[in-house]
Parts: sequence; structure tokens; C-alpha cells
Amino acid sequence: MNTQKNKNLLTFAKNLKRLRKERGLSQYDLSDLTGISQRMIGHYETHAIEIPLQKIKIIAKALNVNISDLLDSNNNKDIIYDIDKLDTRSLKKLKDILSLPANDRADLYRMLNKLLRKNQLEREKKLQSNEYNLVV
Repeated sequence: MNTQKNKNLLTFAKNLKRLRKERGLSQYDLSDLTGISQRMIGHYETHAIEIPLQKIKIIAKALNVNISDLLDSNNNKDIIYDIDKLDTRSLKKLKDILSLPANDRADLYRMLNKLLRKNQLEREKKLQSNEYNLVV
């Protein structure tokens, strides 16, 4: 493997791990969100194997980032959250969540990720059904 390819894999691996952790996700959580096995995510984070572009797109969508955020070697990008748009109830809940012990937060995030994934799959199924109905 050539040096540039190694650098690219290393950059992707570092960015993937950093972005995942910044969002409070475990490899298992990311696996739930993407449908990619935890084992493969571990391989991607250790730059053990090359990742297909389609998987990069799936991971970027799950992390709510651009593909370039995963591939760019500039690791000092700031993530901007628009908290001005959050309502008071959501802010209070966020504060309550952040006050939980780390293991309880991790459990909550896992449950939330599963619920979000379930809803995402239901929306995709509905969209596919609507597309089918438009064709027929």
C-alpha cells in the first residue's frame, strides 16, 4: 500500500473515531445507526482495511457530517450546534441527560439510537412504498 493511501486511511480512521466520540456514541451505537457491524467499524477506526465509498456515505449521514469531515486531514474543525433553535423543554432534558452517570447516558443513547434507526427505516420503507405506487 502506498504512503498517500496509508495517510488517507489514517486520516479517515482518526476522524471517524473523533466524530463518533464527540457525539457520545460507542462503536455499537454507530453500528445500530448505520447497519454496519461493530467489528467493521472497529476495523475502519484502526485503519486496518479500506472502506468503500458507500459505507463512508452511510457513516457520514449517521454522524450528521459531510463526507469531507471524515476525509479531511484538518482535524481542528469546530462543530457548531445551533442551540438557539432548541426549546426550553429540550434544553432542560439535555441538562438532565448530561447530569446522568456516564453508563446511564450510554444506555440512554443506545435506546435513543435504536428508536431513531427504527423511525428512519420506517420512513425509508414508506418512501419506497410511495415510489412503488407512483410507478405502478
